[in-house]
Amino acid sequence: MKKLNYLLIFFMFIFTACETEMDKYYKLPDNLKGNAWEVLEAKGNFTIFLDAVSKTPFNDLVQGKGQITVMAPTDDAFKAFFADRNISSINDLSAAELEKIIAYHLVYYSFSKERFENYHPGGIEAELNTNQPGLFYKFRTKSRDAISTAIDIADNAGSKKIIHKDRFLPVFSHNLFKTKKINAKQNYEYFYPNSVWQGDNGFNVSNATVNEYAIVTDNGYVYTLNQVIEPLETIHKQLSNEPDYNHFKEIYDRFINFRYDAASTTAYGKGDSLFLHYHFVLPAIASEWTNDVNSPVLDYAQLSNLSRNAMNVFAPNNNALTAFYNKYWQPYYNDAGIQNVNFTPLLAFLTNHVSGGDLLFPETILGGDIKTSWGTPIVFDPYQAKMKKMCVNGAIYGLDNAIIPPMFEKVTSPMYCNPAYNMFLDMSQEYINILLSDENQFKVFYPSDEMISSFTTMGGAMIQYVNMNPYLYGAQEIQIEGMDGMERMKVTQKKSFSGNHIAIKKMSQKGDEAIYRTLNPYNYIYVKGDEIYSSAIYNAGMIPPTFSEIGTWSNGTGYALQGEASALVPETSQFKDIVASPASCPPEFTAFNWLIEASATHKTVPPFNFLQGNRFIALIPLQSVVEADFSVGKIPWFPSSAVMDFLKYYFIDINASNLLDYPFPGAGVDGELITFKKNTAGEAMKLTLIDTGTGLQIKDGKGNVANVVSYFPKMYADGAAYLIDGILEAE
Repeated sequence: MKKLNYLLIFFMFIFTACETEMDKYYKLPDNLKGNAWEVLEAKGNFTIFLDAVSKTPFNDLVQGKGQITVMAPTDDAFKAFFADRNISSINDLSAAELEKIIAYHLVYYSFSKERFENYHPGGIEAELNTNQPGLFYKFRTKSRDAISTAIDIADNAGSKKIIHKDRFLPVFSHNLFKTKKINAKQNYEYFYPNSVWQGDNGFNVSNATVNEYAIVTDNGYVYTLNQVIEPLETIHKQLSNEPDYNHFKEIYDRFINFRYDAASTTAYGKGDSLFLHYHFVLPAIASEWTNDVNSPVLDYAQLSNLSRNAMNVFAPNNNALTAFYNKYWQPYYNDAGIQNVNFTPLLAFLTNHVSGGDLLFPETILGGDIKTSWGTPIVFDPYQAKMKKMCVNGAIYGLDNAIIPPMFEKVTSPMYCNPAYNMFLDMSQEYINILLSDENQFKVFYPSDEMISSFTTMGGAMIQYVNMNPYLYGAQEIQIEGMDGMERMKVTQKKSFSGNHIAIKKMSQKGDEAIYRTLNPYNYIYVKGDEIYSSAIYNAGMIPPTFSEIGTWSNGTGYALQGEASALVPETSQFKDIVASPASCPPEFTAFNWLIEASATHKTVPPFNFLQGNRFIALIPLQSVVEADFSVGKIPWFPSSAVMDFLKYYFIDINASNLLDYPFPGAGVDGELITFKKNTAGEAMKLTLIDTGTGLQIKDGKGNVANVVSYFPKMYADGAAYLIDGILEAE
């Protein structure tokens, strides 16, 4: 019984200890001293603040009708504020301005000193156990701008009513800087040069120092401050107020996006539709909140994003923007101005000047390993920045120079600088990261918009560029002819088109002829002098484009395609279809077509069923060889099964032969080739490929050697056709 009593006493002690710890974080003590208004009134040096509160809708809240954390500036703080604004009293402020300021001193809910220092949206357990305290530094206030109006140029310059959200207040605790392992005073005062860091044992509240922490009241905590907290603006609004940086804001607004807000319309619209101000693709620097707008979770419930996330903007000044424009765009835009640059290159530029995630301080930037949203290392001296501002949704660093996006300094440069390659730029987006690598030397052959639209078809389908609204990002698209007319080009089609213009390796060289592998598997470019062919152009006997060098960069060379000719589109036709039809069969395949007809291979279900859908090489004997060897009985003509069995020895299984490329002279690809013909034991029969350096030879099972007479074979979507000058015989 005594043992049981001791256990009860022990557990009561533990429970009491836990309860005390929770009280420390979440509960107000029992010895309350009145509401926030009464406590401040009793102190005597907060008369101006209380007078200001009485003139706002928050009078009842501060007087106890709701839980709140009050940040109260002293009378001396307000007098300094008046002197700084060259006014004499709060009566010189408009009602809206006064409400905006006072509301920014009222934080939702009740926060003790420890909670401000250790806040984590996961609650007390997360606060007590996190090893990264202080990173959740923003707290929601009652300050909200009134509904405003914006012009939507993409919607016939119509006006939109914009709903604004509550401001969040930054509380910079000593834990924030310890977690980031940076100097608190140096980094805080960088953004607040007119304030002094005094938060080594607590925190500073935006621009203000805390005089007294966590004074207990019966409706929350009160903190007394040495300065009036200046309401922070969004990055977007702050840039609008900076005349040396407003051009950056103007080009950012090319991507403006107004999203209809049904909930706000119902609650505050009064008959008007209300919208939220975002930007397509880019960080929402005009939004007070930093939540994920695409999340299914309600925005106000996304506390992790709202209390931690920040947008960091590295804004080049107007002169820096002009210098960048003059170097990269002016030669191609005829002085039209940076506001008229096409969306995609402009987006690449802007993306390189923003970074999301944690708020970036100057010491963190100098430490390296920080990258922009595009992935470019942020390399600049923040202490040379002419303008730096803490904002409600992040921070701005004003720069004298632009951060050059890598695509302007690599083999991608022509399509990001010259609008003549706008369509190719759109089609190449899936390959941009690859083309920025220095691990390869690329040759990119650039087709102009005119070449694509006027002279090019892909699989017989026309291609066109449509701009449905030049003021709206995303209203532009490339279309291709489909079954029901023109339709949006698919990503796979774009990759196929663009990849065929990007050479990654020279496979063979023969005088002024060369063969290059492209980014499309088993697709190659054939160069002869200044003429250039894709398989589609070569197979069809079309007049090829010529090419000339545009420039050379660290990872390759760019060439302009020229002439009234097709771009280097991939071949979409199937060899099986081509060779089975006398009407479409090339003259050099005529004899092979006879054998196909005799074997009825094209009539199996599916046609050529022995190929099993595998990629292949077809060895095509010259017609003269077929005719000569048929006459001496080396080639069967019937029954069809015998002819089919004969033909299987002329089809090479690419996968079984471990061929990563089709073979070309000098490429060093030789050895065993696995055919689709089986011996009596059911084993695949083999040929031998010999690369002589200047040509290719095929040796059969009996030791006979046939030469490949086609330097650049005809290649199709399913396989390649090599002309040979002999008959192959299996053992």
